[in-house]
Amino acid sequence: MIERRRVRAGEVAAVLGGGALLAGSWVLVAANSTVPHWEARTFDAINGLPDPLWPVLWGPMQFGSMVGSLVVVGATGLVTRNIRLTLATLVGSQVAFWMAKEVKATVSRGRPKALLTDVHLREHAGGLGFISGHATVAFALAAALAPSLPRRWRPAPFALAATVAFARVYAGVHLPLDVVGGAGFGLLCGTVARWSFGLGGEGLPPSARVGQM
Repeated sequence: MIERRRVRAGEVAAVLGGGALLAGSWVLVAANSTVPHWEARTFDAINGLPDPLWPVLWGPMQFGSMVGSLVVVGATGLVTRNIRLTLATLVGSQVAFWMAKEVKATVSRGRPKALLTDVHLREHAGGLGFISGHATVAFALAAALAPSLPRRWRPAPFALAATVAFARVYAGVHLPLDVVGGAGFGLLCGTVARWSFGLGGEGLPPSARVGQM
């Protein structure tokens, strides 16, 4: 029999918070035909940081890519031997990746280079800006994995996801609202994926940790 855990307050908060971040950032983008002054200043502050940070941030940033997400999914399967958790990370990250493209097409917000001047472009990226696909995938993985980690390690996936979001702004390929919206959508994707595979609650039962389903 599949043991299903009851949904806990932290996961409900992730869904509500994720929805608020996505909706709020989307409304702000839709309400402004140009980049708001406060967002431009925030972008300049991050994007203008020294170049030596780029080699440090480039590696962690890859966890938000398609290849990086599949590496995380594979590692999850190998380490936990839990089919439901592995499928939750796979489905959550894949839905996040592909649906982010649909949001981009709907919102049609350009990248910083098209909207601002004096952008330090550290990576080439085509297409549209809102939402950030890397941030969406990274936060989807964090939301799917974190509740199943030992309590002291649960902040780590979110710290890594925040680093991915920061790196995308630093690289000059996304504006702050792009990564905020991506974080919100990622939280939704990852948490709903957990629920879809019966992983609601804090942690996994001992039987699930050895791969039983």
